[in-house]
Amino acid sequence: MKALAMPGPWMVVAVATLAQMVVAMSNILLPTIAPKLAEALGVSPILIGYQVSLTFGVATLATMIGGNVVLRYGAARATQLSIFCCGVGMLLFAIPDVAAIALGSAAIGMGMGMINPAAAHMLVTYTPPARRNIMFSIKQTGVPVGGVITALTAPGIAVHFGYRWSLVVVGVLIAGLLVFMQRYRAHWDSDQRGNGGVEKSAFGGVPLVWQRRSLRWVSLVAMIFSGIQRIVLSFTVVYLVAEGGLGLVEAGVMLSVVQVGGSASRICWGWMADRLGSSLTVLMIICIVSLSSTLILVYFDPGWNRALIYLLFFVIGATAVGWNGVFHAEAARLSPPGMASVVAAGTTFFVFAGVLIGPAAFAAAYGSVGSYSQTFLMVPAISMLALGLLALAQRAAVREAE
Repeated sequence: MKALAMPGPWMVVAVATLAQMVVAMSNILLPTIAPKLAEALGVSPILIGYQVSLTFGVATLATMIGGNVVLRYGAARATQLSIFCCGVGMLLFAIPDVAAIALGSAAIGMGMGMINPAAAHMLVTYTPPARRNIMFSIKQTGVPVGGVITALTAPGIAVHFGYRWSLVVVGVLIAGLLVFMQRYRAHWDSDQRGNGGVEKSAFGGVPLVWQRRSLRWVSLVAMIFSGIQRIVLSFTVVYLVAEGGLGLVEAGVMLSVVQVGGSASRICWGWMADRLGSSLTVLMIICIVSLSSTLILVYFDPGWNRALIYLLFFVIGATAVGWNGVFHAEAARLSPPGMASVVAAGTTFFVFAGVLIGPAAFAAAYGSVGSYSQTFLMVPAISMLALGLLALAQRAAVREAE
């Protein structure tokens, strides 16, 4: 009987990227088809806001156990559990009932909380350190790619065939990936532990991240960055239509340019970090460019040269949306030996916290200021705070290495 060839580093990256993609597709699917789903349920589409909050709320809590699940069962099994939870969510979404939708959202939130710790462990274990930034960055492209695929396919399927058929696309991808991963699971999980290592901690990897100063500062930066990312994705269209003088369609095009910038830049940032040998330096560059580009956005004028407008939104996307891969690679580098999954779970907690806090803070600030452009000033302001935290992280990393 012919022995099964063991997968190389690029296979690990491909599997981690596909897993990230299907989890992202599961997360964004309902908001994409919200009007059709609301019609089927006989409810208002505005309820999708509660669905998103529930999903991310459960995901934030799930990060506290994600790292321990990886250590106990292995990274491949944890990845399978993550996408299996998303599959359960798809099945529950097929039931035309608000309670079932809520349970399905919670299931997907559980999957979201486990995917990053599992992927971090696999990439740290089975890919070369010298190329870690670009490999983490490639893995993170699964998120925007999954979003684009869902945005392009799900609405059309829902309109022409019914919203349940849009769930089938994601379900088939999940089933295929589960079966494929099973072929190599024993190999990828050969380092699993009988106990989770830190399962007695009620907050999973969060205390470990907070105790190490370098991880603490860089995680707070990630919380700020994720808050900025969600603010840009949530309010750019509203701002451009309400105060920027653009129509809804053209504003949507600008947001798509932001998404393209975020997708295209992730690999470039990872390549740069590997070339420079410093993820923190690249994160500082991202922070400075983000500060500058969003400050320009505050003074946006539709009369500007069209090419320059497209370039502006591409750059905003490259920084506000493109930072994730380099951050996760840096968190993995700063992790204690064998604890990359636990640290990834802890840092992901801060990332999801930024998602929850950012848009709410922007909305509250707008309520006081009454102007989208002036409210957007909070983005360069907190970017300056992130730059200071990155300086602290760099100083702490040097001290910890001595």
